[in-house]
Amino acid sequence: MADGQWGNCKGCKYFGSHHPQPGSDEKSRCMQPELSRFELEVSGDSGCNAWETRAGVGGTATPYHDPAPSIH
Repeated sequence: MADGQWGNCKGCKYFGSHHPQPGSDEKSRCMQPELSRFELEVSGDSGCNAWETRAGVGGTATPYHDPAPSIH
């Protein structure tokens, strides 16, 4: 998937919003090619590791790390 970065959907090019500056409360479909078949509806504050910068939107990405394994 994408580039191994994590960021909020509102700043991702795959967030299916028609607004130039999507908001945190906005909900839209995830159009990431590997995920679009699941017809996911996500909020602007959602996020994942398939994140890629949306043109014209100030968003930041952080390196994605798998969660630490549970000891239980």
